[in-house]
Amino acid sequence: MRFSLYILFILLTSIACKVQQKKPVSKESAVLDRAKDRESKPVVSSINGKYNFIDSTNARVFMVVELANVAEDITFEKLNKVFRIQWSILPEYGTKEKLKSGKLEFSDEVFKKVDKNYQLTFDIPKLKNVESAVMVLDFIDIEAATKYTFDLPIDFFAKKVDTRYLVYDKKDDVFPKFIPYIYEGAEFVVKAINPSQEKLFLKRYSNLSLPALSPMSASKRDPMSEFASEEVIEIVPGEPVSLKQKGVYVLTQNSDSHQDGYGFLVVGERFPRDTEPQSLKESLVYMSTPKEIEELKNNENAKEALDLYFLNVAKGNQALAKQLVKTYYKRVADANKLFSTYKEGWKTDKGMVFVIMGPPSRVQRNRQREVWLYAQNSNNSEIIFTFYRKTNAFTDQNFELVRYPEYSSFWYPFVEAWRTGNVVE
Repeated sequence: MRFSLYILFILLTSIACKVQQKKPVSKESAVLDRAKDRESKPVVSSINGKYNFIDSTNARVFMVVELANVAEDITFEKLNKVFRIQWSILPEYGTKEKLKSGKLEFSDEVFKKVDKNYQLTFDIPKLKNVESAVMVLDFIDIEAATKYTFDLPIDFFAKKVDTRYLVYDKKDDVFPKFIPYIYEGAEFVVKAINPSQEKLFLKRYSNLSLPALSPMSASKRDPMSEFASEEVIEIVPGEPVSLKQKGVYVLTQNSDSHQDGYGFLVVGERFPRDTEPQSLKESLVYMSTPKEIEELKNNENAKEALDLYFLNVAKGNQALAKQLVKTYYKRVADANKLFSTYKEGWKTDKGMVFVIMGPPSRVQRNRQREVWLYAQNSNNSEIIFTFYRKTNAFTDQNFELVRYPEYSSFWYPFVEAWRTGNVVE
């Protein structure tokens, strides 16, 4: 009986990955002891942030902080001995001028441990006569004298609806949702920090979005041509809402133009992983030849098309085919987690680069630009991708890649590495 790679993928998405950490052999060595201490000391893995204005004088910042190497029973007192935390509001990226600043500590008033993450909540002043700025949060490792920095652009004029309203799981929740999508049929609440009687609307669009064009492409697209307006739903701030149709929704106070809008996806229950054969076929575009893409489209039996595709790419090597299924679709799922806004993360320019190239070695950014740098070996310079912010009708978090024909010299070798099983997740 022929083994189905599609069935393999379904199984893989339902099994949590386990990481085995190797421990050094115990020796009477001060050097090894110090190295072990460094490995076991808490470090910041990631930070994500949102904010909402409370009133005309203050804004509340919400952050999710992920720490690695943290013992289950570690106390706030111990974490305060590891980290010094400070925030500052800068007029622009890269400047040293501070408009306001403050310090934070691990405490019950500021931090709340939820699963393996820490929810951080604190208030900052709303600066008068300042249209926009950047709030920077620094976690400083006291002993190592190093720091992890997160930056959050602030719109003090509160032009966008998501500076005044955020999405929460429940009516009484005080900490907002951080995933950039909502599951179909699930209840959620849109509310301001202080109760509001303003009218809010959700405008639904059918999601016809296409995968990103290649980094070498000279073509252009109109983003709005990939979406069709379907309906407008009026909602009450603070009251539960349930959306039973997938698609793109824009939260707005103006259902006609929604220039203030915040766009998000309503998705199926398995997202960010996907088990729908048609979607699985589509996301293979970045590692496929034009002929393969056409064959995938023309085969109406999506499960069969996926099996044939991976077996053909792997030249009949089932072990390699299984590895490709597992590794590629994990990268797609990670892109969905990281870059989804008004369309699936893997379809965005950032998502495309992430799927093929993986996470960048370094990131440089300012208010309008983000630069990803990938380290090469000593004989080659860094690979650089530049994304510019291009606000559209759905979001101000849309970033478009600056495309060049010269990218082909290294893009195709990376694609070939995928096809030969030489990409390690």
